[in-house]
Amino acid sequence: MESENSVVIAAVLVEKKELRYTPAGIAVFEAQFHYTGQQYEADAMRKVEFDFTGMSFADAAIRLDKVQTGQALLLKGFLAQRSIRSSKLTVHITEFNIRS
Repeated sequence: MESENSVVIAAVLVEKKELRYTPAGIAVFEAQFHYTGQQYEADAMRKVEFDFTGMSFADAAIRLDKVQTGQALLLKGFLAQRSIRSSKLTVHITEFNIRS
């Protein structure tokens, strides 16, 4: 069953923070991504371009940390707040593929 909160987006990794670990030993990856594309809205094509924060945990975090900046990726995940104390929305990445 498809989740009501799911994100699939093609983006370029533009900046990443150093891989860190939670007190429980879980890897945490956090980075900035850039999207450029076109969307159909109000009977016309519209250019859309923006940056967003993405983060990932555990095995996906370790794998994402090995990706070089400038790499195009297809990201899959969901939207959630960055942390319990933050209301800022972040893409939580659960899967990704490198695009050529």
